[in-house]
Amino acid sequence: MKLIKTIISKVSLISFISLVSFVSFVSSCSKSDDLDGGLDLNAPGVALGGVSGYSTYFEENIQPTRSGDALTRAWAIPSGYEAYEGGVQPIAIAFAETNMDKSKLMGHFYKREDKDLWLTNVEFEASHDYYLYGFIPNLPVIKYSITDRNPGLDDDSDDKTVPEHDGYSHGAIMSLEDVPTVMPNDLCVVIGAKHGTDKEHDSGLRRGDFSFRTSQGTDGKDYVFLLFDHLYASLKVRMKVHEDYAELRTIKLKSLQLGTIAGNDTTTKSTNVIIRLQSTDGSDPIESISFTPTDGSSVNKGDMEFWSDPAGHTLTTAYQSFIGHFMPTGITKFTLTSIYDVYDNNVTPEHPEGNLIRKDCKATNSVLLSDLFTGQTYTERGKRYIIDMTIQPTFLHMLSEPDLNDPEVIIN
Repeated sequence: MKLIKTIISKVSLISFISLVSFVSFVSSCSKSDDLDGGLDLNAPGVALGGVSGYSTYFEENIQPTRSGDALTRAWAIPSGYEAYEGGVQPIAIAFAETNMDKSKLMGHFYKREDKDLWLTNVEFEASHDYYLYGFIPNLPVIKYSITDRNPGLDDDSDDKTVPEHDGYSHGAIMSLEDVPTVMPNDLCVVIGAKHGTDKEHDSGLRRGDFSFRTSQGTDGKDYVFLLFDHLYASLKVRMKVHEDYAELRTIKLKSLQLGTIAGNDTTTKSTNVIIRLQSTDGSDPIESISFTPTDGSSVNKGDMEFWSDPAGHTLTTAYQSFIGHFMPTGITKFTLTSIYDVYDNNVTPEHPEGNLIRKDCKATNSVLLSDLFTGQTYTERGKRYIIDMTIQPTFLHMLSEPDLNDPEVIIN
């Protein structure tokens, strides 16, 4: 494959979510069955006042102009934030009691699309104080647990180095097991939580504050406001068809798969993540994040699909974006595989899309980070990497026989 050039853009590190009414998201991201499998999103639950998500946008080549007034509602998005890019996803949550003798209440927030209603399967007490932790999206394959970051000691303890305090008031250690290393959606952790009186007013939301009191809405409902931060890096693939080739053929993209390589070692398909969170006065509450590969055998390595459309998505001569996210630690190389069908442009009533010429064409491109991005050796959490790609015939001077070989996908 011919290699020309590519682009990199940095990403802001803080994400924001407030639980009010939801908006639409990036249309090019396919919906993964894994997001719903194992979670009964139609089950009855405790109704909330509403949920929607907001995060800092990924800065790309040119700083986009964003306005909090664009949503035409009274509650304005804080400067530098936009709708959470992953769409409407279940949010894993843990309501930790301030009394450490009591167990944590764990579950998720989820939306009933048929009723335009956000619910939770956690039965918390009314007018009760908790510390609220969580992450998004809540994939059923992920095992989730938290422990108190700095347990207080009771009055009977001989060790007074740690003063007595409410459980989880100093933060938490969150453990996520079997997290896919590549996924369609933006994996984020809660870095701040606060209740609200209605959809327009939170009660002092800020980073590093996880305290939450239930039933504080003026109507008695729960309005939850959350701040998120990215755990993964992001890859934006922009694809188009070469103008000359588009005159002869139609390309329908069916799948995009990503493999990541750290040094000489292909990363595993799943990882364990440990996040240490501390309570702060508004500064970054993330003390540390560690990623540990799970099964390191060869069967647990290889490319993973982050976008799919079995019917095929028609590419044009204009760039279209497809977004995935991946575990960032130590990654030095991408392997990007595109699968697509090729049709001729002989449109008839019997074949309104043209005749299928080649089925499931596959093109694989290897991208070494340091070769393409100046000064970049390893990928980083919270950054977006942009690759422009063009599908064109193998030999442009042989357009009269464009199907001698699969068309190339080049990085440009």
